[in-house]
Parts: sequence; structure tokens; C-alpha cells
Amino acid sequence: MKRILLASVMMCPVAMWSQDIKPIDVKPGLWENTTISQISGLTMPNMPQLTPDQLAKMPPQARAQMEAMQKGGPGAPQTHTMKACITREQLSKPMFDNGDKSCSYNLKSSSSSSQIIRIECARGNTKTAGDITLERVDSEHMKGDMLMKTTGDSSTANSVGQNMTIKLSFSNKFLSSDCGDVKPGGGEK
Repeated sequence: MKRILLASVMMCPVAMWSQDIKPIDVKPGLWENTTISQISGLTMPNMPQLTPDQLAKMPPQARAQMEAMQKGGPGAPQTHTMKACITREQLSKPMFDNGDKSCSYNLKSSSSSSQIIRIECARGNTKTAGDITLERVDSEHMKGDMLMKTTGDSSTANSVGQNMTIKLSFSNKFLSSDCGDVKPGGGEK
């Protein structure tokens, strides 16, 4: 879930918006996104505890993520860095929507230097709502944050059954006008 949220923060354009949008004035091309996420209220009773031998056999990136999760436990801040190819077309649309039909998106404000988007999702008896803020620092740097609150009823089949708060802060920096092997909208392979 975190990976989907991280990718959609930088890469996913919106198919239809009724509000007027003013594109954020940054360069198209290859960007690096560093995100710090923290989830409070999350319990993970079935989180696997891996042996040192099992960890040693994992790919380096997966091993580092698993070690960080085991070290910090649920709710500890997690840092992730990924690359994304951002096109001029994507910049002309609000920069957050993963295509999930159970969610609605409302552009609260839009200018060449910032966007604020309200997100509300409902899946079964689980409801999530919050805001994402994107800010242009200069043509090669952006920053932002997201605060989402999730409420759920564990007696419902499609519910996570937990009340959680998800906080993300991110910084993005322009790397190159050439995206290389990184495809638009898909992130780093």
C-alpha cells in the first residue's frame, strides 16, 4: 500500500477533473522522490520474523526494507527513494490519482507553485480521507506532505479493522531531462 501511495504522489495523472488546474511550474524529465512515511495505529500481528540467513538471501533493497521494518516496528518512520519520469502532460494535471474508483478527488487549490488535493475513499466499511499538498520550491525541486486518516470496522469482510493515521512528507529533485529506462507513470523498474 505504501509503495502505491508513494508512486502516485509523483506519477499518476488524473483522468477527469471538474476544477481548473494551473500546472505546477517544474521541469519534465527524470525526478527522484524521497518519502518519509509514518503510520500510527497500525498493528501487524502476523509480521514475519526472518532469520539472518533468510535476510542474507533477499535482494539488497528488499532486505534493507525488511530490516528497517523489523528494527522500527509498526509505526516507525520509513524512508523510501524512487525515480519517476514526469511528462509535460502529467504536469498539466493534478499529480495525484491512482485510478481507484472507490476514491474521490477534489482540487482545493491550484497555482503554478502549489496544489492542495482532498482525497476521500470508501472500501467496504473502511473510510479514508485527507489532504495532499504539493509545493514548488524552484523549477528543479518540489516538496509536500499528506495526512490521511483511516477508520474501519473489523466485523466487515472488506475492512482493515483499524483506525490509522498516515503521514507522508516528501521531497523531489529533478535529475535529468532524459528519463533513460524509467517509463512515464510507471516509476523505477
